[in-house]
Amino acid sequence: MKDKLVKLRLNTSGKILKNLSTLQDTEWLNKNQVKSIQQRRLTDLVKYAHENVPYYRENLPFHSIINNDGLIDFSQLSKIPILTKSIIRNHFEELKSEKLDAMNWYQNTSGGSTGEPILFIQHKEVKEWEQSVKLLFDEWSGKSIGEKQIRLWGSQRDLLVGNENLRSKFGKWMRNEVWLNAFSLSDERMLDYVDQINSIKPVQILAYAESIYELSVFIEEHKLKVHSPKSIMTSAGTLYPHMREVIERVFKTKVFNRYGSREVGDIACECNHHNGLHISSLTHYVEILKSDHSPADKGEMGEIIVTPLMNFGMPLIRYKIGDMGKWAEEECSCGRGLPLLKEVSGRVTDTFITKEKKPIYGAYFAMLFYHKDWIKKFQIIQEDYELIKLSLVLKNQYVMNPFEVYSEEISKITKDIKDVMGPNCDVSFDFLQKIESSPSGKHRALISKVKRD
Repeated sequence: MKDKLVKLRLNTSGKILKNLSTLQDTEWLNKNQVKSIQQRRLTDLVKYAHENVPYYRENLPFHSIINNDGLIDFSQLSKIPILTKSIIRNHFEELKSEKLDAMNWYQNTSGGSTGEPILFIQHKEVKEWEQSVKLLFDEWSGKSIGEKQIRLWGSQRDLLVGNENLRSKFGKWMRNEVWLNAFSLSDERMLDYVDQINSIKPVQILAYAESIYELSVFIEEHKLKVHSPKSIMTSAGTLYPHMREVIERVFKTKVFNRYGSREVGDIACECNHHNGLHISSLTHYVEILKSDHSPADKGEMGEIIVTPLMNFGMPLIRYKIGDMGKWAEEECSCGRGLPLLKEVSGRVTDTFITKEKKPIYGAYFAMLFYHKDWIKKFQIIQEDYELIKLSLVLKNQYVMNPFEVYSEEISKITKDIKDVMGPNCDVSFDFLQKIESSPSGKHRALISKVKRD
Protein backbone atom coordinates (compact mmCIF):
# COMPACT_ATOMS: atom_id res chain seq x y z
CA MET A 1 0.00 0.00 0.00
CA LYS A 2 2.73 2.47 1.00
CA ASP A 3 4.61 1.87 -2.26
CA LYS A 4 1.55 3.11 -4.15
CA LEU A 5 1.27 6.16 -1.86
CA VAL A 6 4.95 6.98 -2.34
CA LYS A 7 4.74 6.62 -6.13
CA LEU A 8 1.59 8.77 -6.21
CA ARG A 9 3.33 11.47 -4.20
CA LEU A 10 6.44 11.31 -6.39
CA ASN A 11 4.33 11.52 -9.56
CA THR A 12 2.57 14.64 -8.33
CA SER A 13 5.53 16.47 -6.79
CA GLY A 14 8.05 16.68 -9.60
CA LYS A 15 10.14 14.67 -12.04
CA ILE A 16 11.70 12.15 -9.66
CA LEU A 17 10.11 9.06 -11.24
CA LYS A 18 10.63 10.43 -14.75
CA ASN A 19 14.30 10.97 -13.96
CA LEU A 20 14.51 7.46 -12.50
CA SER A 21 13.12 6.04 -15.74
CA THR A 22 15.79 7.95 -17.68
CA LEU A 23 18.51 6.56 -15.41
CA GLN A 24 17.14 3.04 -15.85
CA ASP A 25 17.03 3.43 -19.64
CA THR A 26 20.65 4.52 -19.84
CA GLU A 27 22.42 2.36 -17.23
CA TRP A 28 22.73 -0.53 -19.70
CA LEU A 29 24.16 1.54 -22.58
CA ASN A 30 27.73 0.74 -23.62
CA LYS A 31 30.55 2.92 -22.33
CA ASN A 32 30.87 4.91 -25.59
CA GLN A 33 27.18 5.80 -25.52
CA VAL A 34 27.47 6.81 -21.86
CA LYS A 35 30.52 8.97 -22.61
CA SER A 36 28.65 10.68 -25.47
CA ILE A 37 25.75 11.59 -23.15
CA GLN A 38 28.21 12.89 -20.53
CA GLN A 39 29.97 15.00 -23.16
CA ARG A 40 26.74 16.71 -24.18
CA ARG A 41 25.66 17.33 -20.58
CA LEU A 42 29.07 18.62 -19.53
CA THR A 43 29.13 20.91 -22.57
CA ASP A 44 25.72 22.35 -21.67
CA LEU A 45 26.84 23.02 -18.10
CA VAL A 46 30.17 24.60 -19.03
CA LYS A 47 28.58 26.77 -21.73
CA TYR A 48 25.89 27.92 -19.29
CA ALA A 49 28.47 28.68 -16.59
CA HIS A 50 30.61 30.70 -19.00
CA GLU A 51 27.61 32.78 -20.05
CA ASN A 52 25.82 33.20 -16.71
CA VAL A 53 28.24 32.76 -13.80
CA PRO A 54 30.69 35.62 -13.09
CA TYR A 55 33.42 33.38 -11.66
CA TYR A 56 33.48 31.13 -14.73
CA ARG A 57 33.12 34.03 -17.15
CA GLU A 58 36.42 35.24 -15.71
CA ASN A 59 38.23 31.93 -15.17
CA LEU A 60 36.95 29.46 -17.76
CA PRO A 61 38.75 29.45 -21.17
CA PHE A 62 35.61 28.29 -22.96
CA HIS A 63 36.64 28.46 -26.62
CA SER A 64 39.91 26.61 -26.08
CA ILE A 65 38.18 23.54 -24.60
CA ILE A 66 35.48 23.12 -27.29
CA ASN A 67 36.09 20.89 -30.33
CA ASN A 68 34.94 21.43 -33.92
CA ASP A 69 31.58 19.82 -33.16
CA GLY A 70 30.88 22.38 -30.45
CA LEU A 71 31.37 19.84 -27.65
CA ILE A 72 33.76 19.65 -24.71
CA ASP A 73 37.14 18.21 -25.63
CA PHE A 74 37.87 15.91 -22.68
CA SER A 75 41.61 16.17 -23.34
CA GLN A 76 41.44 19.93 -22.70
CA LEU A 77 39.58 19.80 -19.39
CA SER A 78 42.79 20.48 -17.47
CA LYS A 79 42.54 24.08 -18.68
CA ILE A 80 39.58 24.57 -16.34
CA PRO A 81 40.95 25.44 -12.87
CA ILE A 82 40.23 23.03 -10.02
CA LEU A 83 37.47 24.29 -7.71
CA THR A 84 38.37 24.06 -4.02
CA LYS A 85 36.41 24.65 -0.82
CA SER A 86 38.53 27.74 -0.23
CA ILE A 87 37.52 29.18 -3.62
CA ILE A 88 33.85 28.52 -2.86
CA ARG A 89 34.16 30.36 0.47
CA ASN A 90 36.03 33.31 -1.05
CA HIS A 91 33.98 33.61 -4.26
CA PHE A 92 30.55 32.51 -3.10
CA GLU A 93 28.65 35.40 -4.71
CA GLU A 94 30.55 35.17 -8.02
CA LEU A 95 29.77 31.44 -8.25
CA LYS A 96 26.02 32.05 -8.23
CA SER A 97 24.16 32.01 -11.53
CA GLU A 98 22.87 35.40 -12.67
CA LYS A 99 19.58 33.61 -13.45
CA LEU A 100 19.23 32.23 -9.94
CA ASP A 101 16.17 34.35 -9.12
CA ALA A 102 14.20 32.45 -11.76
CA MET A 103 14.96 29.13 -10.04
CA ASN A 104 13.36 27.49 -7.03
CA TRP A 105 16.61 27.47 -5.07
CA TYR A 106 17.80 26.97 -1.52
CA GLN A 107 21.05 27.25 0.42
CA ASN A 108 22.74 24.14 1.80
CA THR A 109 25.93 23.24 3.66
CA SER A 110 28.44 20.42 3.35
CA GLY A 111 28.57 17.68 5.96
CA GLY A 112 31.46 19.27 7.85
CA SER A 113 33.30 16.02 8.62
CA THR A 114 36.56 17.98 8.50
CA GLY A 115 35.17 20.64 10.81
CA GLU A 116 34.98 23.24 8.02
CA PRO A 117 31.58 23.07 6.27
CA ILE A 118 30.94 25.21 3.20
CA LEU A 119 27.81 26.94 1.94
CA PHE A 120 26.51 26.23 -1.55
CA ILE A 121 23.37 26.73 -3.66
CA GLN A 122 21.08 24.06 -5.11
CA HIS A 123 17.68 24.19 -6.79
CA LYS A 124 14.60 21.96 -7.09
CA GLU A 125 15.78 20.10 -10.20
CA VAL A 126 19.05 19.14 -8.45
CA LYS A 127 17.17 17.73 -5.47
CA GLU A 128 14.87 15.74 -7.74
CA TRP A 129 17.80 14.19 -9.61
CA GLU A 130 19.52 13.37 -6.31
CA GLN A 131 16.41 11.56 -5.09
CA SER A 132 16.15 9.69 -8.41
CA VAL A 133 19.75 8.49 -8.10
CA LYS A 134 19.06 7.27 -4.55
CA LEU A 135 16.08 5.27 -5.82
CA LEU A 136 18.22 3.72 -8.56
CA PHE A 137 20.93 2.70 -6.09
CA ASP A 138 18.28 1.29 -3.73
CA GLU A 139 16.96 -0.74 -6.63
CA TRP A 140 20.43 -2.20 -7.22
CA SER A 141 20.48 -3.36 -3.58
CA GLY A 142 17.09 -5.04 -3.86
CA LYS A 143 14.93 -2.38 -2.21
CA SER A 144 11.85 -1.15 -4.08
CA ILE A 145 10.07 2.16 -3.59
CA GLY A 146 8.09 2.19 -0.34
CA GLU A 147 9.62 -0.92 1.21
CA LYS A 148 10.68 -0.76 4.86
CA GLN A 149 13.98 0.97 5.56
CA ILE A 150 15.83 1.72 8.79
CA ARG A 151 18.35 4.58 8.68
CA LEU A 152 21.17 4.44 11.19
CA TRP A 153 22.27 7.99 10.61
CA GLY A 154 24.54 10.29 12.54
CA SER A 155 24.03 13.94 11.72
CA GLN A 156 22.03 15.86 14.31
CA ARG A 157 21.07 18.31 11.57
CA ASP A 158 19.53 15.56 9.43
CA LEU A 159 17.77 13.90 12.32
CA LEU A 160 16.30 17.09 13.79
CA VAL A 161 16.24 15.28 17.13
CA GLY A 162 13.39 16.59 19.25
CA ASN A 163 12.42 19.16 16.62
CA GLU A 164 10.63 17.15 13.94
CA ASN A 165 7.47 18.75 12.64
CA LEU A 166 4.35 16.83 11.62
CA ARG A 167 5.21 17.10 7.92
CA SER A 168 8.63 15.50 8.51
CA LYS A 169 7.15 12.72 10.62
CA PHE A 170 4.41 12.05 8.08
CA GLY A 171 6.94 11.94 5.23
CA LYS A 172 9.04 9.32 7.02
CA TRP A 173 5.93 7.29 7.85
CA MET A 174 4.69 7.35 4.27
CA ARG A 175 8.12 6.44 2.85
CA ASN A 176 8.30 3.57 5.37
CA GLU A 177 11.49 4.96 6.97
CA VAL A 178 12.52 4.69 10.61
CA TRP A 179 15.49 6.88 11.57
CA LEU A 180 17.81 5.85 14.41
CA ASN A 181 20.32 8.31 15.79
CA ALA A 182 23.87 6.97 15.44
CA PHE A 183 25.48 10.09 16.87
CA SER A 184 26.34 8.35 20.14
CA LEU A 185 26.04 4.57 20.30
CA SER A 186 25.85 3.54 23.95
CA ASP A 187 25.27 -0.10 24.89
CA GLU A 188 21.74 0.73 26.03
CA ARG A 189 20.98 2.49 22.74
CA MET A 190 22.37 -0.38 20.65
CA LEU A 191 20.22 -2.89 22.55
CA ASP A 192 17.18 -0.76 21.75
CA TYR A 193 18.20 -0.55 18.07
CA VAL A 194 18.50 -4.34 17.82
CA ASP A 195 14.99 -4.62 19.26
CA GLN A 196 13.67 -2.12 16.73
CA ILE A 197 15.37 -3.89 13.81
CA ASN A 198 13.86 -7.19 14.94
CA SER A 199 10.43 -5.63 15.37
CA ILE A 200 10.34 -3.58 12.14
CA LYS A 201 12.13 -6.18 9.95
CA PRO A 202 13.34 -3.68 7.32
CA VAL A 203 14.08 -4.71 3.74
CA GLN A 204 17.14 -2.45 3.84
CA ILE A 205 19.28 -0.76 6.49
CA LEU A 206 20.98 2.46 5.37
CA ALA A 207 23.78 3.42 7.72
CA TYR A 208 26.98 5.26 8.40
CA ALA A 209 29.67 2.69 7.64
CA GLU A 210 31.34 3.10 11.03
CA SER A 211 28.02 3.02 12.93
CA ILE A 212 26.69 -0.22 11.42
CA TYR A 213 30.11 -1.78 11.96
CA GLU A 214 30.08 -0.76 15.64
CA LEU A 215 26.55 -2.14 16.02
CA SER A 216 27.60 -5.39 14.32
CA VAL A 217 30.55 -5.83 16.69
CA PHE A 218 28.21 -5.24 19.65
CA ILE A 219 25.68 -7.81 18.37
CA GLU A 220 28.38 -10.41 17.85
CA GLU A 221 30.04 -9.84 21.22
CA HIS A 222 26.75 -10.15 23.07
CA LYS A 223 25.55 -13.10 20.95
CA LEU A 224 22.31 -11.34 20.04
CA LYS A 225 19.87 -12.43 17.36
CA VAL A 226 19.14 -9.82 14.70
CA HIS A 227 16.86 -9.66 11.67
CA SER A 228 18.60 -10.21 8.34
CA PRO A 229 17.50 -7.53 5.82
CA LYS A 230 17.70 -8.02 2.08
CA SER A 231 20.64 -5.60 2.02
CA ILE A 232 22.64 -3.08 4.00
CA MET A 233 23.64 0.18 2.30
CA THR A 234 26.66 1.91 3.80
CA SER A 235 27.62 5.52 3.22
CA ALA A 236 29.18 8.56 4.89
CA GLY A 237 32.55 7.04 5.66
CA THR A 238 35.17 4.61 4.42
CA LEU A 239 34.07 0.98 4.36
CA TYR A 240 37.22 -1.06 5.01
CA PRO A 241 37.30 -4.79 4.12
CA HIS A 242 37.31 -5.94 7.75
CA MET A 243 34.20 -3.81 8.41
CA ARG A 244 32.33 -5.34 5.47
CA GLU A 245 33.34 -8.82 6.65
CA VAL A 246 31.93 -8.31 10.15
CA ILE A 247 28.70 -6.58 9.00
CA GLU A 248 27.90 -9.29 6.45
CA ARG A 249 28.67 -12.08 8.91
CA VAL A 250 26.47 -10.64 11.66
CA PHE A 251 23.48 -9.61 9.54
CA LYS A 252 23.80 -12.53 7.08
CA THR A 253 23.30 -10.26 4.09
CA LYS A 254 25.32 -8.33 1.50
CA VAL A 255 26.67 -4.82 1.98
CA PHE A 256 26.28 -2.29 -0.83
CA ASN A 257 28.73 0.59 -0.54
CA ARG A 258 27.46 4.01 -1.70
CA TYR A 259 29.59 7.09 -2.26
CA GLY A 260 28.52 10.71 -2.28
CA SER A 261 28.50 14.00 -0.41
CA ARG A 262 26.08 16.72 0.54
CA GLU A 263 27.60 19.14 -1.99
CA VAL A 264 27.15 16.89 -5.03
CA GLY A 265 24.71 14.17 -3.97
CA ASP A 266 25.24 10.45 -4.46
CA ILE A 267 27.98 9.79 -7.01
CA ALA A 268 28.42 6.01 -7.20
CA CYS A 269 27.27 2.71 -5.74
CA GLU A 270 27.94 -1.02 -5.92
CA CYS A 271 25.60 -3.26 -7.90
CA ASN A 272 24.89 -6.86 -6.85
CA HIS A 273 28.10 -8.06 -8.54
CA HIS A 274 30.23 -6.05 -6.08
CA ASN A 275 33.12 -5.40 -8.46
CA GLY A 276 33.33 -1.72 -7.61
CA LEU A 277 31.14 1.39 -7.53
CA HIS A 278 29.28 2.42 -10.69
CA ILE A 279 29.20 6.18 -11.29
CA SER A 280 25.87 7.84 -12.02
CA SER A 281 27.13 9.23 -15.31
CA LEU A 282 24.02 11.18 -16.24
CA THR A 283 24.38 13.29 -13.13
CA HIS A 284 28.15 13.31 -12.44
CA TYR A 285 31.41 13.54 -14.34
CA VAL A 286 34.31 12.16 -12.31
CA GLU A 287 38.08 12.46 -12.75
CA ILE A 288 40.87 10.90 -10.68
CA LEU A 289 44.07 12.93 -10.70
CA LYS A 290 47.61 12.30 -9.57
CA SER A 291 49.47 14.82 -7.42
CA ASP A 292 50.64 16.68 -10.57
CA HIS A 293 46.97 16.94 -11.69
CA SER A 294 47.47 14.54 -14.61
CA PRO A 295 44.88 11.72 -14.98
CA ALA A 296 45.56 8.64 -12.85
CA ASP A 297 45.83 5.28 -14.62
CA LYS A 298 43.46 2.43 -13.86
CA GLY A 299 44.31 0.91 -10.50
CA GLU A 300 46.36 3.96 -9.49
CA MET A 301 45.34 5.90 -6.40
CA GLY A 302 44.54 9.57 -6.93
CA GLU A 303 42.36 12.45 -5.81
CA ILE A 304 38.72 12.45 -6.87
CA ILE A 305 37.48 15.49 -8.81
CA VAL A 306 33.75 15.63 -9.48
CA THR A 307 31.47 17.82 -11.60
CA PRO A 308 27.74 17.52 -10.77
CA LEU A 309 26.02 17.96 -14.14
CA MET A 310 22.62 19.19 -12.94
CA ASN A 311 23.38 22.19 -10.72
CA PHE A 312 23.00 25.30 -12.88
CA GLY A 313 22.20 27.53 -9.89
CA MET A 314 25.78 27.25 -8.62
CA PRO A 315 27.86 25.10 -10.98
CA LEU A 316 30.66 23.21 -9.22
CA ILE A 317 32.98 22.41 -12.13
CA ARG A 318 35.96 20.17 -11.37
CA TYR A 319 35.26 20.27 -7.63
CA LYS A 320 38.02 18.94 -5.37
CA ILE A 321 35.82 16.91 -3.07
CA GLY A 322 38.66 15.84 -0.77
CA ASP A 323 38.54 12.06 -1.28
CA MET A 324 40.99 9.50 -2.65
CA GLY A 325 40.07 6.65 -4.99
CA LYS A 326 41.04 4.65 -8.04
CA TRP A 327 39.50 3.35 -11.24
CA ALA A 328 38.78 -0.36 -11.60
CA GLU A 329 41.18 -2.16 -13.90
CA GLU A 330 38.42 -4.37 -15.34
CA GLU A 331 34.79 -3.71 -16.26
CA CYS A 332 32.01 -4.98 -14.02
CA SER A 333 30.58 -8.38 -14.90
CA CYS A 334 27.04 -6.97 -14.62
CA GLY A 335 27.32 -5.46 -18.11
CA ARG A 336 26.56 -1.83 -17.25
CA GLY A 337 28.47 0.72 -19.32
CA LEU A 338 28.85 3.12 -16.40
CA PRO A 339 32.41 4.02 -15.31
CA LEU A 340 33.59 1.90 -12.39
CA LEU A 341 35.49 3.01 -9.28
CA LYS A 342 37.43 0.15 -7.75
CA GLU A 343 37.35 1.84 -4.37
CA VAL A 344 37.05 5.10 -2.48
CA SER A 345 39.77 4.89 0.12
CA GLY A 346 38.83 7.83 2.31
CA ARG A 347 39.57 11.52 2.74
CA VAL A 348 42.77 13.10 1.45
CA THR A 349 43.53 13.81 5.10
CA ASP A 350 43.30 10.04 5.74
CA THR A 351 46.56 9.78 3.79
CA PHE A 352 49.67 10.24 5.91
CA ILE A 353 52.82 11.86 4.50
CA THR A 354 56.36 10.76 5.36
CA LYS A 355 59.22 13.20 5.89
CA GLU A 356 60.32 12.33 2.34
CA LYS A 357 56.82 13.39 1.11
CA LYS A 358 55.78 9.83 0.31
CA PRO A 359 52.03 9.17 0.77
CA ILE A 360 50.96 6.27 2.99
CA TYR A 361 47.29 5.53 2.38
CA GLY A 362 44.90 5.16 5.29
CA ALA A 363 44.05 1.53 4.57
CA TYR A 364 47.53 0.54 5.80
CA PHE A 365 46.90 2.03 9.25
CA ALA A 366 43.36 0.64 9.43
CA MET A 367 44.75 -2.85 8.76
CA LEU A 368 46.92 -2.59 11.87
CA PHE A 369 43.75 -2.94 13.92
CA TYR A 370 42.05 -5.75 11.98
CA HIS A 371 41.04 -8.56 14.35
CA LYS A 372 42.41 -6.80 17.43
CA ASP A 373 39.84 -8.17 19.88
CA TRP A 374 41.06 -5.92 22.71
CA ILE A 375 40.33 -2.65 20.86
CA LYS A 376 36.82 -1.27 20.64
CA LYS A 377 37.61 1.93 18.73
CA PHE A 378 40.70 3.73 17.47
CA GLN A 379 41.81 7.05 16.03
CA ILE A 380 45.23 7.80 14.56
CA ILE A 381 46.34 11.41 14.11
CA GLN A 382 49.47 12.52 12.27
CA GLU A 383 50.43 15.71 14.06
CA ASP A 384 53.67 16.14 12.08
CA TYR A 385 55.80 14.12 9.66
CA GLU A 386 57.35 12.13 12.49
CA LEU A 387 54.70 12.45 15.20
CA ILE A 388 51.81 9.95 15.31
CA LYS A 389 49.29 9.94 18.16
CA LEU A 390 46.97 6.99 18.72
CA SER A 391 43.78 7.16 20.77
CA LEU A 392 42.35 3.78 21.74
CA VAL A 393 39.15 2.72 23.48
CA LEU A 394 39.55 -0.71 25.06
CA LYS A 395 36.82 -3.32 25.01
CA ASN A 396 37.69 -4.08 28.61
CA GLN A 397 37.43 -0.70 30.31
CA TYR A 398 38.64 -2.17 33.62
CA VAL A 399 42.22 -2.85 32.51
CA MET A 400 44.33 -0.80 34.92
CA ASN A 401 47.64 -0.76 33.02
CA PRO A 402 47.11 -1.37 29.28
CA PHE A 403 50.76 -0.63 28.51
CA GLU A 404 51.69 -3.66 30.58
CA VAL A 405 48.80 -5.95 29.62
CA TYR A 406 49.07 -5.26 25.88
CA SER A 407 52.79 -4.49 25.70
CA GLU A 408 53.51 -6.94 22.88
CA GLU A 409 50.60 -5.67 20.79
CA ILE A 410 51.59 -2.04 21.37
CA SER A 411 55.20 -2.80 20.39
CA LYS A 412 54.01 -4.52 17.20
CA ILE A 413 51.76 -1.59 16.21
CA THR A 414 54.59 0.87 16.93
CA LYS A 415 57.01 -1.14 14.77
CA ASP A 416 54.53 -1.39 11.89
CA ILE A 417 54.00 2.38 11.94
CA LYS A 418 57.74 3.10 12.06
CA ASP A 419 58.26 0.69 9.14
CA VAL A 420 56.38 3.06 6.83
CA MET A 421 56.77 6.44 8.55
CA GLY A 422 60.48 6.13 9.34
CA PRO A 423 62.55 4.84 12.30
CA ASN A 424 62.62 8.28 13.95
CA CYS A 425 58.83 8.58 14.04
CA ASP A 426 57.49 9.23 17.55
CA VAL A 427 54.42 7.02 18.19
CA SER A 428 52.37 7.73 21.31
CA PHE A 429 49.33 5.94 22.76
CA ASP A 430 46.45 7.42 24.73
CA PHE A 431 43.74 5.18 26.24
CA LEU A 432 40.34 6.86 26.45
CA GLN A 433 36.82 6.06 27.62
CA LYS A 434 35.36 7.58 24.45
CA ILE A 435 36.44 9.08 21.13
CA GLU A 436 34.20 11.98 20.10
CA SER A 437 32.61 12.01 16.65
CA SER A 438 33.12 14.85 14.18
CA PRO A 439 30.50 17.66 13.93
CA SER A 440 28.71 15.68 11.20
CA GLY A 441 28.33 12.68 13.49
CA LYS A 442 30.96 10.60 11.68
CA HIS A 443 33.88 8.91 13.39
CA ARG A 444 37.17 9.89 11.74
CA ALA A 445 39.59 7.04 12.39
CA LEU A 446 42.48 8.61 10.47
CA ILE A 447 43.48 12.27 10.40
CA SER A 448 46.63 13.86 9.00
CA LYS A 449 47.32 17.43 10.05
CA VAL A 450 50.39 17.71 7.82
CA LYS A 451 49.98 20.59 5.40
CA ARG A 452 49.62 19.60 1.73
CA ASP A 453 51.28 21.47 -1.10
